[in-house]
Amino acid sequence: MPSVLLCNGCTPWQGLLLTASLVTFWHYPTTAEHVTIESVPPHVVEGENVLLLVQNLPENLATLVWSKGVKISNNVIGLYDLNKDVSAPGPLHSGRETVYSNGSLLLRNVTWKDTALYTLKCLNRHGDTASTTTIYLEVHSKYTHCGCPCSSAQPTIELVPPSIVEGESVLLVAHNLPENLRSFFWYKGGIVFKNFEIAQHIIATHSTLLGPVHNGRERVYSNGSLLLQNVTWNDIGFYTLRTLSRNMKSELVRVQLQLDSK
Repeated sequence: MPSVLLCNGCTPWQGLLLTASLVTFWHYPTTAEHVTIESVPPHVVEGENVLLLVQNLPENLATLVWSKGVKISNNVIGLYDLNKDVSAPGPLHSGRETVYSNGSLLLRNVTWKDTALYTLKCLNRHGDTASTTTIYLEVHSKYTHCGCPCSSAQPTIELVPPSIVEGESVLLVAHNLPENLRSFFWYKGGIVFKNFEIAQHIIATHSTLLGPVHNGRERVYSNGSLLLQNVTWNDIGFYTLRTLSRNMKSELVRVQLQLDSK
């Protein structure tokens, strides 16, 4: 991809007010390497451009479909027909998006409204799904009006998407974690007890230790977020995030997960 695509309209990054962070998760395809998506550049200021760069696409593909959210349906941004070597816009195309033949998606002049899950679905020549990869783009405020880091904000958890049904995936996004974080723990339920621990992550060693209630469908990220894949009715209830700072100060924050009926 020519680098000039990302240089048009670029401005100096001094005095950043907004940045974008990305968390990627995927349904594993049946190829030797998993499809991955990364942000280029890794941080984007509102009003600039970001490329969701796709790598390790499966072979013998026919169509690449980008949608906003996890469900495809009417949320299609655009698609690329590899047989005809042409792209076509979808219902959610705003005129700022471009889908390339390598699967990558360019978002121009990003705004707050671009904060969402983005899903790339790859279809083979038989019309079957070869892979489905989802990335979370979050545009957030990093500094206060005076330009100083906001350290007084309390940790919070956001459900992304906020409404899901059985069989879907949900990301429990952690916000405002302590800067001097030593480790964090996720628990199933509203109380902190070892027997209810899903996993703990140690910052210094970038290592994750699985807890007694980890069932193989949970994935912990270094930014404190927790991914629940293929959720069932047994997954509903409270989830507790415990943070432990290097000064041994502990904080708790909880979120309730509910499912919608299909």
